[in-house]
This record gives sequence, C-alpha cells and structure tokens, in this order.
Amino acid sequence: METSDMTDVVIVGAGPVGLTLACDLARRDLRVRIIDRATAYPVGTRARGIRARTQEVFEDIGVLGRLAEHAERPLPTRFYDAQGHVVREAVMYDAPPVPGAPYPGSLMVGQQFTEAALREKLASLGTRVELGGELVELAQDRDQVTASVRFDGRRQDVRARYLIGCDGSGSTVRKQAGISFLGETWEQQRMLFGNLRVDGLDASVAHMWANGPGGMLTLCPMPKSETWFFTAPLPPDGGQGPSSVSVETFADIFSQRVGMSGVRFHDAVYLSVYHVNIRMVDRYRDGRVFLAGDAAHVHTPAGGQGMNTGVQDAYNLGWKLAHVLRGAPEPLLDTYEEERLPIAQHVLASTTARGRFWASDDSARVSERIVGAFEGRDPFSDVSQLSITYRGSSLARDLDEAIGIRAGDRAPDAHCIKHGIKHGIEDCIEPASDEQVRLFDLFHGTHFTLLVFGSRPAPQVSEGRRGDVHTHRILRPGLPHSESALIDSAGEAHDLYGVDGDGLVLIRPDGYVALAGGSWDDRSVSDYFERGRQALGVSS
Repeated sequence: METSDMTDVVIVGAGPVGLTLACDLARRDLRVRIIDRATAYPVGTRARGIRARTQEVFEDIGVLGRLAEHAERPLPTRFYDAQGHVVREAVMYDAPPVPGAPYPGSLMVGQQFTEAALREKLASLGTRVELGGELVELAQDRDQVTASVRFDGRRQDVRARYLIGCDGSGSTVRKQAGISFLGETWEQQRMLFGNLRVDGLDASVAHMWANGPGGMLTLCPMPKSETWFFTAPLPPDGGQGPSSVSVETFADIFSQRVGMSGVRFHDAVYLSVYHVNIRMVDRYRDGRVFLAGDAAHVHTPAGGQGMNTGVQDAYNLGWKLAHVLRGAPEPLLDTYEEERLPIAQHVLASTTARGRFWASDDSARVSERIVGAFEGRDPFSDVSQLSITYRGSSLARDLDEAIGIRAGDRAPDAHCIKHGIKHGIEDCIEPASDEQVRLFDLFHGTHFTLLVFGSRPAPQVSEGRRGDVHTHRILRPGLPHSESALIDSAGEAHDLYGVDGDGLVLIRPDGYVALAGGSWDDRSVSDYFERGRQALGVSS
C-alpha cells in the first residue's frame, strides 16, 4: 500500500463547501489535498442561490467576479393557482438595499459554475481536486489522521494533521468518525430535481404552481446552462427511485399537476430524487476530524439555506485551522462547534417551520410568503444570513456598551476617504487625489483588522502580532490628525458601527467582531489575545 507524505489538511468532498475551505487554506500557504469520489465533475443547477453573506465570503476568497459572469439575470416569478390562473408576478431575489451590505440580494448561479469558479481559484493557488478518490478507512492518533483512500483500484494512505469531511449527507467521514446524525427522514416526502430543456413555456419568467395537487412545482429558466431547473414533490406512492427517474417522469408529473398543453421536456442534463431529511450531528469534531456542510446538517430546501450554511461553516473553520497549524493552542478549534452548531440548529428549525408556513391552499398567500422571505420579511430567519451573530462566543469580548456594535456581530461594510499624510504634516491635497475605500477592501485577506474611531491613541499590538493585525483610524471630517487616516465624510461607518465619539473594533479574519468598546487602554488588544489565548489560539 502506498503512503503519502504528510500534509496539513486533507478535505474529503469537492463540492462548494470543501472547495471554499480548500481555497481559504491554500491562500494561507498551507498544504492541502482535496479528494472526491466522483470520477468527473458534476453538472446541474442543484444549489443555485448564493445569498448575501455568502457573496461576501466569495468576494474575500476572490471568486465573486467570476461567479457574476455566470449569474442568471433576475426574472419575475409567475405564481399560479390550482386552476392555472396567474395570481402574482414578482422578482423574488431582488432584495431591497441593506445598510452595510454590498450584496443584499441573491446571485442565482448553477452549482456547476460555482464549483468551477472555486476549482479555478484553487488551481491558481497551486492545488487541484483529486477525482476518483474513495475514502475506505479512517484512523487517527494524537499527532495525525490517516485516511485510506482507493484511487482506481489502488489504495493510498493519506496522512494529514487534520481531516475535514465535506462529503455530503451520506458522509463516509462522519460514519468512520462515529458521529451520530440525529433527526428524521421523511420517507413519504421526496423531491424531484433536474435540469432539462423545455419547449412551449414562456422563458422570460420563472413559473411556480404553489398549491396544485401534489404540492409546489417550479420551472425556472437557466439560460447560462441552456436548461430549465425543475422541482416538484413526488407522490408518496409514486414508486420512482433515483434509478427510475427519466424525462418521462418529469413530463408525467407536469401533466398531472399542471395540465398545460404544448409543453415538451427533453435533453435532460441532471435528474435526481431527494428524500427530505431533518438531521444534524451532535458534535462537529472527533479529535483531528471535523465535519462541515451537509455532512453535519441537512434540512428542507425551503429558503435555500443548505449550501450557504455549509460555506459559512468552511469560512469559520478555515482561519482557525490555519492559526493552530502555525502553533496556536488547540482549543481554538473547539470554538468551531461552539459557534456553528447553534446556527445549524436554528437553520433546521427555521427551514422546517418555513416549509410548513409555505404550505397552504391559498396561492396568493403562499406567493406573498415566499416573496417576503427573500425580501427580508420572513418570520423565521434572515435567509440572507447577514444577521448571523456569534455573540456570547468564547472569541467575543465587549469592553463596554458605549458603541452599538457588539462582539460576535458581523462587521458591516462602509465607504470612507483615504486621506494621505506626509511626514506627520497634513498635505495640501486636492479633493480629486483622495481615494475612496471600502472597509471590506481593508478586511480582505487572512489578517485581523483593528478599527480605531476618534483621536485617542490606538492600543499597542505586540511586535510578534503586528503582521497579523492591520490598524486603521477612522475620523469624522475636520478632526485634526497626524497620521494616515480614513475620513468618514458621510458618517456611514460611525452610523453602522454605532459610534458617537471614540470606538475600538477588532475584526476577525472571517469578518466578525472579536473585541468592541468605546473606552480602552494601551493593552486592550494585547489583553484580548492573552486572556483569550486558550480559546482564541494566537501563539505568543
């Protein structure tokens, strides 16, 4: 049996979650292997809604621009009642502006394009997906994980410091690690998904029959892939399993539910049957083995939260793994479960409640509820995931309550003017020479960011950590300063961070607030790292 050289992290599963994690680790110059049992890259729309917070993650990683090239133009959704009459037409994914959020709406991208963009980014960082690698066995000790992987009939022992299971709801990693997958399978509720070509239907809109016989049926044109995305529940006694699904299955379901003449289905690209599961793990970690995405939690598709929640898992875990691999204390990795498990619990509860809320015999009411969910009027949760918070986490510390933002909150974006200073004396700079910057541009990368509002001296950052903490001062117009500063000319940053006078905000590499307050001393930031060292895991 062949044995590989030691690597830092091996990722099992090369879907959006595994690829996001691989990109985040590779850009930190860590040695990463990502293995998938598939022998070819999958096609098909599958998860297509990239929500607002996930777009911010993809911007930081450097793939958002590429994804935008493949995004479908927002189309109205036409809602029908059981008799085939149009009851409403609305653009569901065109959400209103959200202060501090550059991408309030959803980007509709077929999953094959999302994965391709992430693979392209990963390759630019020197790592490629290894296809045809089936995990057979898993073992670990206090120093490493050994994954026995079968490649085209030959077995290889892959050794790594850590192994992450991003291998979906049927996760082999989860089973090998002995982690329970608690919950239920709704055996009588199966969903039909697919991409195929459709003739005879208006391609300028998406179509949704919200309460016809048998449940909600949708057909959405996806011009970028030259297909339509079809979803519908299968009847409990339909008898169709994954092996028996065909174009005829889709045509029959459409005929039974809708009965619209002149519509023809052909040239299927991707067909599948999904059994509704409401399940999650009781822990995200077993020693050096971690789980992320569907390997850790699955739920109904109501609200399009699955891929997005998994990407947030990866983004939370990536920087913590990197710090520990560079010598930070191991307990930092415990905060992954601490922060993400409650989020998964909430997603399971909210998607289940939302799915039931959308089930109604009143088509107009169903359409209003569905549209409302994507326009910020959902009674169960924020589908954009912008409001996710880690308040109360071991990594969150409030110095006081003098400013509005709290430790654990997502740090919002804002626009400021970068004003240059030379030799400590203010230059006579013409307005056109000042540069407008976004706070998100300052956050991008693998570092912590320290924002100092007002003229009080910034706290010291120890010499060994200065490269990991980038400090920026934010001032209102007219305040004197003797250093390079960001001028908050419109007051946007002060308003969004809730700062009236002075304020201090330390932001983690994943864009969440670590430390916040209106009063501080020279050691406030150093004390945060030192006092929380066993939790935060920043090495001395």
